[in-house]
Amino acid sequence: MNRVFFNEIKQYIPKGKRLNRKIDLLVLGENTMLESKDKTFRVPESVKIWNLLFLGALIFVFLLFFIAKAFIYQVVEKDAYALLAQQNTVRELLLQPERGVIYDRNGKFIVRNKPAFSIDLATNLCSFGYRDFGYCRSIVNKIGEVINLDKERIFNELGAKNPNIILATGLTKEQLLPLETNISKFPGVIIVTAPQRNYLYKDAFSHLIGYVGIGGKEYPTIEGKMGIEESYDSKLAGNFGSKVIEVDSLGQPLKTLSEKDPYPGTNMTLHIDLDLQNKAYELLKKTVSEGKADAGAVVAQDPQTGGILAMVNFPAFDPDLMSSGISSEELAKLSNDPGFPFFDRAISAAYPPGSTFKMVVASAVLEEGVVNERDTINDPGYIAVGSYVFRNWKEGGHGEVDLRRALQVSNDTYFYTVGGGYGGVKGLGIQKLSEWGKKFGFGTKTGIDLSGEVSGYMPDGVSRDWYLGDTYITSIGQGDVLATPLQTNNITSYFANGGYLMKPQVVKSIDGVGEAEMEIFAQNLTSKHNYDVVREGMHMSVTPGGTGYPVFDFPLKHNGIKLAGKTGTSEYINTKGEESTHAWFTVFGPYEEGEYDATIALTVFLEGGGGGSDDAAPIARELLDLWFK
Repeated sequence: MNRVFFNEIKQYIPKGKRLNRKIDLLVLGENTMLESKDKTFRVPESVKIWNLLFLGALIFVFLLFFIAKAFIYQVVEKDAYALLAQQNTVRELLLQPERGVIYDRNGKFIVRNKPAFSIDLATNLCSFGYRDFGYCRSIVNKIGEVINLDKERIFNELGAKNPNIILATGLTKEQLLPLETNISKFPGVIIVTAPQRNYLYKDAFSHLIGYVGIGGKEYPTIEGKMGIEESYDSKLAGNFGSKVIEVDSLGQPLKTLSEKDPYPGTNMTLHIDLDLQNKAYELLKKTVSEGKADAGAVVAQDPQTGGILAMVNFPAFDPDLMSSGISSEELAKLSNDPGFPFFDRAISAAYPPGSTFKMVVASAVLEEGVVNERDTINDPGYIAVGSYVFRNWKEGGHGEVDLRRALQVSNDTYFYTVGGGYGGVKGLGIQKLSEWGKKFGFGTKTGIDLSGEVSGYMPDGVSRDWYLGDTYITSIGQGDVLATPLQTNNITSYFANGGYLMKPQVVKSIDGVGEAEMEIFAQNLTSKHNYDVVREGMHMSVTPGGTGYPVFDFPLKHNGIKLAGKTGTSEYINTKGEESTHAWFTVFGPYEEGEYDATIALTVFLEGGGGGSDDAAPIARELLDLWFK
């Protein structure tokens, strides 16, 4: 009973008497009466009016609420609700095209596709039209009990309110069996045919080819994540098809309403030689596994075109594992590996080039007239400037050396002198050293058709306080000067092909139509005479008396084929704070005086790998044996 009404009644009840449990409420005309055994009470007119007003106000509020809801539905959200209703009965699926196949220069498969399936999720069907994805998350967790899912990525996409999410790719029919038998329990989940990448040689090509993964926003897609797969994604990917299907309330297909076939991606042929690539990987892996180096890279080019014949890194990773949906735990393990298996040391890391830089310095001092090829410098094993001593790598020195001999034995004293000046020889000085280093590509990206390339560094003596000692060590490829293995190999190609600094290319042709155009970004940096003098010194380096002794007998084993090259050993402080060395060996062949038709330029780099002669050159020798067999 209304409290106000009750209080009004109480004033008519005699003191000491209680209100009967049974009260008859009568409405007679205009008067409302209360009857009991003792007395008849009349309800005041003011109480009756107040209650009628309260009831009317309540009815008005309810009417206003329903009118507002109807207005919102009919006017404001009509289209949204209609779309939601349609989405609950009709669903459009994107059909993944087959990515283009990748071949080596001889038409051998490197990457192809194989039949597989993916699991897709329409989030509006598991959230029932709302933006609360709690039930969607529970579905993901349940599926994750039988199929390996990257839950972290999926939950991030749910958090971003993506309407379509690829839960997993690269699944076999057997892997799907536990899900297929219970598919009705997972609203919005559907199984789609989606070809999977098949990386035939796995780790050996991991950095060069890369891998594919899930990308896209509103409509998830498979896209290249590294290497050729990333750089040429738009051509390899093809064009999506689509299928419009009618689905039940759980999102399961009832019938196909329309379908448009996907268009496959473009096939590609690379300059890569499959056998050379695999052999380089095998040798690098063996060297590192035996503890002779921490890591390494091999780069080989066709000097006539700039085409990449091999580009290998170790440590590496399995691109199949990355493409089929690696777990967060496995990814964390790879990411925290001290060998940094995702790091492309061939193009994304720059190191002191050591004595391989002497090819550039030799060209510069001849061209600038600091010395001529016959001038000799006496090497007692060091030079001394004040209290500072700069030593040759060979204790006791090499005696009288000219430029060819200096290249042959990699004489440090000679290059200290012609680079920084000493004993009556003016020297190039850091500004000229910098100028010539940049002419040969130091401090500039080569422009290779891969992402992730770094430019290295060529000091100019301006960016920091610079001393004569800095110029000396720069002259032998130590200190601030940095180069990638690809940059070093590109310079070796320059000395192999008649004086053309080429833009390196991995892709040879696309869809079998023509070949990628050769690009030259520098040529004839020196006179032909000076160019040939440096080549002669490089040839002497790999003959008896030189530093490249692992290839001394190469002509005897390969029908007189000659080589030219340069060893290098660069010093650095490792992560433990200890002094260590990188090993370099760069070489080309065949070499003949006055002929510039070499078929291969090859560079082996070993991170923390000892010396160029002892450790890098033996790897190059085995690769050259394979190439010229």
